[in-house]
Amino acid sequence: MTKVGNVVVPTATATPARVRLFQPSQRPVQRRESLETPWGKCTVSGRLGQRHADLLEISLYVAEKKRSTDDGAMELLVDPAKIRRKMSDAQYSLSQIILLFSDLRTVTLEIRTQNLYCIGGVIDHIMISEATRHNPLSKSERHLWRVRLNKAFVYLLENDYRLFYDPGPLARLKNGISQAVARHVITHKRSPAGGWKIDTLIVAVAGELKPAQLRSKRRELRQDMKGLRNLGLIIEEDRVTKGGE
Repeated sequence: MTKVGNVVVPTATATPARVRLFQPSQRPVQRRESLETPWGKCTVSGRLGQRHADLLEISLYVAEKKRSTDDGAMELLVDPAKIRRKMSDAQYSLSQIILLFSDLRTVTLEIRTQNLYCIGGVIDHIMISEATRHNPLSKSERHLWRVRLNKAFVYLLENDYRLFYDPGPLARLKNGISQAVARHVITHKRSPAGGWKIDTLIVAVAGELKPAQLRSKRRELRQDMKGLRNLGLIIEEDRVTKGGE
């Protein structure tokens, strides 16, 4: 199978971005905290940032097959080479991918919204599959991976609002705050009248900040204006809108 792009599962669902499951940083810290937003509550124990979100979304996007397990989990068949190419133009480090997957395996989350409730993790394990792909560079065969999603995360995939998009351009944004804002905006079908205020979006994904921190996040967001435009997000003065509306 060579087709890539939401063959078997969505790229993401709306609630994780709305309840701040992933820190708005590419260098997240270990944490145990409870967060509440207008969309629900989230308790996280572990280290989850925007590069973890990149890896998770890309794994879902490039998955070639899925298999539901008897206990309610799900296994995805993925090609690690496709993940590396989507993560970075320079073939993202395999060792770094393994570190990110390790964090995704050990995190514990609780998500509660008006219609959803789950406690669990994100992934359970990764195993080498018997399935292979030919590597034209080494003229050898490479094994695909079997990524087992935790039952709590499968619950979100099956019951939350599902999102379908190519996560590659999002993974190329320079700053974590830009990625978090983009992921939050993607969960909305359209912009509010006049667009979102930049500060409102920053607070929505990062919480209340001191004035100096807020200025820094505004600056980082503007550094990614070109990349955000490629995603259909337009920054004009102090507003953000979705292009094409």
